[in-house]
Amino acid sequence: MLKLPCKILFICFISLSTAGHAQDAFFSQFYTNRLYLNPSLAGIGEAKRVFLNYRNQYPGIGSIYKSYSLSYDQHSEFLKGGFGFSLSNDVQGSGDIGQLKFSGIYSYQLKAGRYLSFSGGLEASVLSRSINAAGFVFGDQYNPSGSGLNPGSESYGNINKIFPDFSGGASAFYKNFYGGISMSHLLRPYQSESSLPESRLARKFILFAGNYFSLYEKRLGKEVLQVNPNFIYIQQKNLSQLIYGLEGLYKDKYVAGLWIRQNLGLKYSALIFSMGISLQNIHLRYSYDAQFSLPSVQIPGMGAHEISMVAEFGENKKIKHKAIKCPKF
Repeated sequence: MLKLPCKILFICFISLSTAGHAQDAFFSQFYTNRLYLNPSLAGIGEAKRVFLNYRNQYPGIGSIYKSYSLSYDQHSEFLKGGFGFSLSNDVQGSGDIGQLKFSGIYSYQLKAGRYLSFSGGLEASVLSRSINAAGFVFGDQYNPSGSGLNPGSESYGNINKIFPDFSGGASAFYKNFYGGISMSHLLRPYQSESSLPESRLARKFILFAGNYFSLYEKRLGKEVLQVNPNFIYIQQKNLSQLIYGLEGLYKDKYVAGLWIRQNLGLKYSALIFSMGISLQNIHLRYSYDAQFSLPSVQIPGMGAHEISMVAEFGENKKIKHKAIKCPKF
């Protein structure tokens, strides 16, 4: 029987009792990592954009989950839509388990009326999943006396699996309303050398919707204070999450929000505090996930820090899809 050292055992335990069970990396700042949220959001907006995201989950127990993401997207009149690229890296433990993913994304955008628009997107990816099993501890290495470990009869080196993956999504936009649905891992690829059903990636479904409305405007319709309610539903395998909350945007420069995340099957929740600032074409945001109920275990530092930066450049006011409204940062 294979047994793992304490840190890896804890990773496995957390994976069964938190968002890690979803197999995919999780980001709380959905709209600052929109290509990860839904491929149909590629190229929505007038500017070219670069997105940088970093998430440190469970910092109180040694930062055993770290996720990084870099993406780029822009609109193309020639392609009648948008395109983008993304690179993400998810690291568990001290690099014991990792996933590197590179994606190319295309979205087709259709303007159906003065205010109504649709977008459909497809993502093609290459994933590399790796396991460094050199530090694993096996059952026959345990000394019955409890003093040290015996040499093991089993050993594994590095395990690496490279495989393709595909995702798709669709979005709709009407005035200041928006919403969409996506499905990841369409073909349920095998993530290891095993051909057992358990080694296949489970499909992930995401449903999101939101709205912008103004609470205070100056003359000539200049918006001073806007409110942005949102909800997002995520399901992958046996995990279902519902995230809903409200953000306020002041003078298109300052943003602050509060979200609630409920893991429906596990019956625990978290508060997500978010704040950000826009400096001309650079948008910075920080968020913190504060877990406030977990019936099976109580460990300090079970939250998550997340930082993002969005850079905009090459804005083109003449493009034809200006009517499409997208979530702001």
